[in-house]
Amino acid sequence: MRSATLERLESLLQARKLDGTLASRWDDEAAVPVCSTGDPTLDAALGGGWRSGELSELVGGRSTGRTSVLIGTLAAAARNGPVALVDAVDRFDPPSAVRAGLVLERLLWVRGPALTVEMARPAMLEPVVQRALRAFDLIVRAGGFAVVALDVADVPLRCLHHLPAATWMRLARANDGRPAACLLVAPAPLGRSARGVSVVIAGEKQWIGASPQTRQFLGFGKSNFELRTSNSKLANSMRARA
Repeated sequence: MRSATLERLESLLQARKLDGTLASRWDDEAAVPVCSTGDPTLDAALGGGWRSGELSELVGGRSTGRTSVLIGTLAAAARNGPVALVDAVDRFDPPSAVRAGLVLERLLWVRGPALTVEMARPAMLEPVVQRALRAFDLIVRAGGFAVVALDVADVPLRCLHHLPAATWMRLARANDGRPAACLLVAPAPLGRSARGVSVVIAGEKQWIGASPQTRQFLGFGKSNFELRTSNSKLANSMRARA
């Protein structure tokens, strides 16, 4: 039997729209719409794809496959309607996206300034990130998109860590109960909603050479996905090979 104290706590959380943290909200997984990642292996690990109404994360370094997953997600959702991408520092490449199957006519592309972020001063980057966050928030609240992605993967972590921790909570709350799947593409985990997931991608490094003197780095091969989620019905830190 549920106690009166527990029921009171749940009602207070619901009144403040913080009930996404309640374990009971996980009971009906089949009723939650999902958006495909475009990768069958990753879709299977996620239980079908990114959860609608949630803020999830796609985390990885350069050349690990994070952009392929992002474009695959947008391409899959764009087959049925419009999608949106807030590109903070202008890293989106339309020709590559078209080759991956993305219909550009169904993409809202909010394009930030092209910056060499490694050399940019914090005073230059901070307003760029703030404008990207505002654009993302406005698009989510406007509605009408199956997937809304915010790409800050090439923004230095020192700049992202200066943002208040409540930044990501506000973005998650903006999408609470909406039909869109929100995706934060970042160099490291920053923040996701209680029922969202973090997909961390690490590419396998490939080398040639039989000795340390002749060893050469060829690049990255297949990507490994690590899933981090609060959902007990998905394996915490489950791994899948793409």
